[in-house]
Amino acid sequence: MLSNRDAIRKALPIFIAAINMRAGLTIMSPLIPILKEEYHLSSFLLSFLTSLTVLCFAGSAFLMPLVGKIGGTNRVISIALIVLTAAIFLRAIGNVPMLFLSSLTVGIAIAVLNFSLPVWVKENTSDHSGLVTGIYITIMGVFAAASVAVAVPLARATSWGWRLSMVPWIALGFISSIWWLVRNSKSASGEHMQISAKFHRELLHKSGAWSIAIFFGLQSMLFYGTATWLPTILVSKGLSLSNAGFMVSITGLLGSVIGIVAPHYSSKLSNLRALLALVGIMISLAFIAVIFDNGWRLVIWLLIANIGLSISFPLSLLLTVTRSVEAGETRSLSIMAQSVGYLMAAFAPGIVGAIYDATLNWNIALTFPVLLGIALGAVGYFAGKPEKILILNPSD
Repeated sequence: MLSNRDAIRKALPIFIAAINMRAGLTIMSPLIPILKEEYHLSSFLLSFLTSLTVLCFAGSAFLMPLVGKIGGTNRVISIALIVLTAAIFLRAIGNVPMLFLSSLTVGIAIAVLNFSLPVWVKENTSDHSGLVTGIYITIMGVFAAASVAVAVPLARATSWGWRLSMVPWIALGFISSIWWLVRNSKSASGEHMQISAKFHRELLHKSGAWSIAIFFGLQSMLFYGTATWLPTILVSKGLSLSNAGFMVSITGLLGSVIGIVAPHYSSKLSNLRALLALVGIMISLAFIAVIFDNGWRLVIWLLIANIGLSISFPLSLLLTVTRSVEAGETRSLSIMAQSVGYLMAAFAPGIVGAIYDATLNWNIALTFPVLLGIALGAVGYFAGKPEKILILNPSD
């Protein structure tokens, strides 16, 4: 059995991949006011930039037969990183239609990475799945927070405008893609099992699988529904756009760092029901506080909310690993959870925006994430059961 240190060293490849897996999406949130002013886009179209990417996450199940023909998990991850980097580059040099086309391509690439990384963990570091999952999710959160923090300052630094905000992530994606290509060229062929094109349809009849999928969906709705609009909401509470972006970034960063231990220690628990219910309640209470408070204390409430979100996301992925038996089942459960979950999440930014358009009051719009947090806790109580979700008919 690998030690924790050996498992971390062995998981370096997916840590490098994780650097690129959220910045291409989250960087658009603080840029929404700038894009609205420059291109005179409606709130619906601006929220659609986020929703389009998340819809691609939901459609990942339809990509699986094609992706399964590419080769092993390592090759799939390599190609996804190249496509992701190219999409961000096209966004930076393109026009308004290219904004939407690049968001579509970013979504496809990240969708492939989303389901591939849990499979990689199952294949390579199964006995340390909690530790490895916690670290790569934290890396995703840290770099997502960094993208939010630097987006507005870079956008206002030169005549390049918002396009300069894309440059650091193009550079990191290029370096990561080269690293993966070199690594694969040195790897023995057949090093890992190939990704099967098969989806275990029996999961569609399993209540445990549905509870995990809906839990994944609710936490995704919370993240994307709030991340899209939080900078704008904080501006309405008196902050400058730069300070609002920094507040969202720093609380997201701290939440990710604190949340790193959750999967590692949670994987040692036989029953996650109470923990998942508590996380949902914590998130709801934090957004209730955001509704009724102003000023510097908003940092506290956003930090608590981000800790909750930083815990719920890796735990939703961990459930697909711990409640499945083998890598193929992990892949099927991951696809189901992410397809259903991200389909739910795609509507969240639009719903929050629509509530604001109807009421012209961001505090009323924030009641939506409050309700989502309550639902998250309730569903988490069922999703956190210790029983394995068994596939009785593997040929299905």
